[in-house]
Amino acid sequence: MLSVLRGAGRGCLITSSRHLGSKFTSSADVVVCGGGIAGTSVAYHLARRGQRVCLLEKDAIEIEFLCLFRIGCGGATGVSAGLVTAPIFFQHVTTRHLARRSLELYAELAQLGRFSEFTVYGVNTNNGFVETPRFVDASGIWTGTVLVKALPYRHIQTAAYPCTYTYIHSSKLPTGSVTDTTPIFNDLDGNIMIRATGFKTLCAGFPEEGIRPLARHHASQGVWTHPEPDWDLFGSSLEKLLHRCPMLGEIDHGDLICGMEAYTPDKVPTVGQSSQARGYYVMNGLNGQGLALAGGLGELLANWICDGIPDIDVAHLDVGRFLELHANSQYLMERVPEIAAMTYRNIYNSHQFHTARNLRMSPIYHQLRDAGAVFGEIMGYERPLWFEQYPKPERQALFQGQDALIGKPIWFDSVASEYEACRERVGLIDMSSFTKYDIVGPDVVKFLQYLCSANVDRPIGTTVYTGMQHARGGYVTDCTLSRLSETSYFMVAPTIQQERCMTWMKYWVKKMNVNVHIQDVTGMYTALDVVGPSSRYLMADVTEMSMSTTDFPTFRCQEINIGMATGIRAISVTHCGELGWVVYIPNEVSTSMFSYLCFTQIVF
Repeated sequence: MLSVLRGAGRGCLITSSRHLGSKFTSSADVVVCGGGIAGTSVAYHLARRGQRVCLLEKDAIEIEFLCLFRIGCGGATGVSAGLVTAPIFFQHVTTRHLARRSLELYAELAQLGRFSEFTVYGVNTNNGFVETPRFVDASGIWTGTVLVKALPYRHIQTAAYPCTYTYIHSSKLPTGSVTDTTPIFNDLDGNIMIRATGFKTLCAGFPEEGIRPLARHHASQGVWTHPEPDWDLFGSSLEKLLHRCPMLGEIDHGDLICGMEAYTPDKVPTVGQSSQARGYYVMNGLNGQGLALAGGLGELLANWICDGIPDIDVAHLDVGRFLELHANSQYLMERVPEIAAMTYRNIYNSHQFHTARNLRMSPIYHQLRDAGAVFGEIMGYERPLWFEQYPKPERQALFQGQDALIGKPIWFDSVASEYEACRERVGLIDMSSFTKYDIVGPDVVKFLQYLCSANVDRPIGTTVYTGMQHARGGYVTDCTLSRLSETSYFMVAPTIQQERCMTWMKYWVKKMNVNVHIQDVTGMYTALDVVGPSSRYLMADVTEMSMSTTDFPTFRCQEINIGMATGIRAISVTHCGELGWVVYIPNEVSTSMFSYLCFTQIVF
């Protein structure tokens, strides 16, 4: 297998590693693992940026190849890779067996990343050691299986998981009107697809009951257990295919095949640098949209690697939007079939999945549910979306699906009454899912002054609302910083920033070489937002401290007692523009405190 991609007088050589011999490189600027559409895309764009790239792959016909790029920054380079499809889609049953075996051998390829203080400095392959400061894992369904000695799980934890979808491969339709240029037919309502050409026909369906996650005998093994196709599970899709194209029934036979694809818990790819090891980048979980997204994602990641920060907003793509708990295999096995079944469906902002729910809950979850709460998920955390005014004893407390596109949503009247209560009287809002950190150390003021755009060197007991910006002035996060002592701050940030904030701050702790310790205390406190014009009276009734405008003005933080509970952090910032306080209650007393506040609130 040998081809040369030419451009600007310099080329990219792709050749079988069994013929490389002494040509195998000993160093590279970036090593990319995975020669599929994702890996080749990011390698190509890195090469255009003048990087020396080593691309490692083992393809479907058992040829392992190395791709070395040396392209000048001043030259224009073009690559025409076309659409590459594995033999498993087209060949005889024997060939499909050989292709499947080759895929299994791919996972067994010995690749060992070596880390020093969780930083990439080289990759071991069966052709030798490649020294590199940056490694890109774009190996598709095998992402995260590269062995990493220094990490607790011996590999990077990624929130993507493979599952199978089923399709029929058959001969061409019995008509002369179908050619290789016949458009692909997609039935979005039926969740089916028909690809008819002059020599073959592919028909796929994505029913949730027919999509199965792959499994491994052991988490450290890269070999996936591939399920056999099941005609019974494909039955509902077959009926829809025959309804849309009755001519399919005239074909003599068709082979049912299970394809494989990696999916993420939210149907959005994961791209960026892993928080578990600096220099380890991932690009995976393309959710069946690889051809449509790989070119742009490759350019994005290449620019990210070269420049240090992305050149566009990547908040909904960044690998840091997931926590380690989202990489749990059981969680992913429950969630990804639902994601795969939505291949042809749009997900709107109000959408809530029905699988793998109740992963994270606040200590007052059951009290809120009994009060009529309907929950929605964010970062795996269940938090109330609205409260039903007349809840039934037996009801579904987890909102599933999405709002109707036309008409008044089902929650409108409930939210209207809740808004009125918070605007005119007093209300309690569960904000426990918000990200929370304790930041302490002798250099904490110097550290936060450098990261934040506002002046945080304020007196003890002061709260500052500020932002953390990167070198281009864009927001990394917004947050509140409450000064607890000369050397300690309490930070509150949006729920979705839990991993990203920690990664960003740890990076600057090391870069600035400061004595600062950061502890994630998100799961240690229950946060209740006491909001409304009567909030001051409610707080005055439940605590022995003065809550007057003089003693407790806005943007202040104090430790107070409520009832019998102590150690409660009260901050006079409500995050919604109304008068009030957010009280951060230690979890061991949060259940009794919530009942106490609700009982007192009845008066107002």
